Amino acid sequence: MTTEPGTRRPAAHIAAVRDDALQAADNAAALTGQPPDYLIPYAIDWAEGRPAPAPFTGKPTAAASPEDLQAEISACETYLTTTNYSDETAQQLEDARDVLELLRWITGKTDKPPAYSDGTLPGDLVGGRGVIVRSTADLTALATAARTGTGPRATAVAATLAWLAGTGPAPMAHPEPGPCTHPAPQPGGPGEQAIIREQRAAEEHAEPGGYRHGTHTPAYAAAVTGAIRWALGDPEQPLS
Repeated sequence: MTTEPGTRRPAAHIAAVRDDALQAADNAAALTGQPPDYLIPYAIDWAEGRPAPAPFTGKPTAAASPEDLQAEISACETYLTTTNYSDETAQQLEDARDVLELLRWITGKTDKPPAYSDGTLPGDLVGGRGVIVRSTADLTALATAARTGTGPRATAVAATLAWLAGTGPAPMAHPEPGPCTHPAPQPGGPGEQAIIREQRAAEEHAEPGGYRHGTHTPAYAAAVTGAIRWALGDPEQPLS
């Protein structure tokens, strides 16, 4: 799979996101009777080099360069941080958020793709599972590296990935008695709510003075957080 100049995504993944955005726009138009809003498919075409005005600023471009993509990201960020909500600015604010989310993914600032249709989750578009955007190969490769490593970070990453795969207990689980419980292993791995709950538990434990989940070290808890965030699309590799 190849990527287009200025983007960091396989063409098949970009096409899947574009198709999902097209379907969402068509579905919304069918419900409202209004013309479909193809802002996101248009923005993808522009980011891949189609000669057209930039999707948010309207700046004419013959073919979007990496610098053009970054300029559009910066323009969206600036608009969102300097513009108050009103009836007059509501649509522009929404467009800025949508274009920013898309371009951040396309340029590699996050690995979590935007999903637009009801029932579509990010991992469904890029070979992952549900909210987990990493492929089985990516998860397996990191799990292998973690199992051969040493120290609390490697231990935490290995435990987290085993739990996400449905083959081990929740990484922040601790012996009873205790006032909280942690999700049990599920065939095929935990769902979105269980993942979010475990991530919050790890964040609590790692905070100075935060709620303690057993006797795990703060470094272990921080590594659990990093592994979950990576699985959900944070580009920072948790063992780096």
